[in-house]
Amino acid sequence: MSTQVNVRLDEGLLKEVDALTKVLHLSRSEWLRNKIAHAVKEETLNLREAIALEYAKGHISEEELNELLGADAEDVKFIVKHLQTGKDEIDEKIEKGKL
Repeated sequence: MSTQVNVRLDEGLLKEVDALTKVLHLSRSEWLRNKIAHAVKEETLNLREAIALEYAKGHISEEELNELLGADAEDVKFIVKHLQTGKDEIDEKIEKGKL
């Protein structure tokens, strides 16, 4: 399923896009979709650590983590779960005066 998104582009930029799509024999929409998908993939790869940290802080949901990282999301969830378990154990020991 796809959702239509409307974006305003500067006329000069749009002329450049149209020239490229003409050379590549692609529609404007197809070229823009491909470029956006590529940019999102690149940004996701560049921000993997930040995405993991945002999940650990509770700023993004498990579903969003799965969408962004795919199979690697399981590793992040495993690490976060064990870090929380360790923190809880240390907090408990501090509370009981054993640390």
